[in-house]
Amino acid sequence: MREFGYSETVIKQLDRIFLILFCLMAVFLVIFALYFSNLRIEKTLIVTGRTLLLLGIIFLVEPLLINRRLRKLKVLIYEDKLVRQCGKKQQIFMWDDITRIKVIEKKNGNVTVIKLSLKNPKRTRYLSGFREMEDMANLLKERTSNRGLLQEKHLKINWLNPIVGFLIGGVPVMIVMFIITLMGSKARDIFAISFAFAVGLLLLIFKPLTKFDLFNKWFELAFGAVIIIFGLYGLIEFLLSGKLP
Repeated sequence: MREFGYSETVIKQLDRIFLILFCLMAVFLVIFALYFSNLRIEKTLIVTGRTLLLLGIIFLVEPLLINRRLRKLKVLIYEDKLVRQCGKKQQIFMWDDITRIKVIEKKNGNVTVIKLSLKNPKRTRYLSGFREMEDMANLLKERTSNRGLLQEKHLKINWLNPIVGFLIGGVPVMIVMFIITLMGSKARDIFAISFAFAVGLLLLIFKPLTKFDLFNKWFELAFGAVIIIFGLYGLIEFLLSGKLP
């Protein structure tokens, strides 16, 4: 049996990504507020203070919860099966249950993701961020070499690069926010409330994070519920402010 724990280096990279994203969001938020308040610093601080405080709490608590879970993750490879473990919970994959293994490498040849396609039930599981990913991939090749299940793929883009993530995800969001803000405070508030409900319901109903990784179940439920609570708070505040005609 061979055991692989989660990489502390990857955890530090994720923490750095969270910090960079928070700083970028804070900078753009302040720029927006300064622009729409005609460079009035006092008004800008009032408008952005509460939002930055809320974002700060989210970006502080969420990485702590994620890191706590990641440090419990292990992959155990036996002669007849692969076990993915988080604390006392286990996912067991017999070699006969695996229909395909895709090893995804970075440009430098380092293994970044191992994708397992399963037949019963037909699902996909991902192994990423563990120590000695190359050794893990080699072991999987040895265990399944007689069945021809292995595929290899080379990444052209480093998705862990925070600049790449911000350009792909952050910039479009900022553009949408800018356009909606131009429509007035009422449109901005309606968008924020609708967005909170949409994201919360998406997480609670469709459970995309749980489908990606079963160990995300309770985290996804809690996160979805918190977002909906924020949406309800915003809706109540919006109604009490008398902005509806």
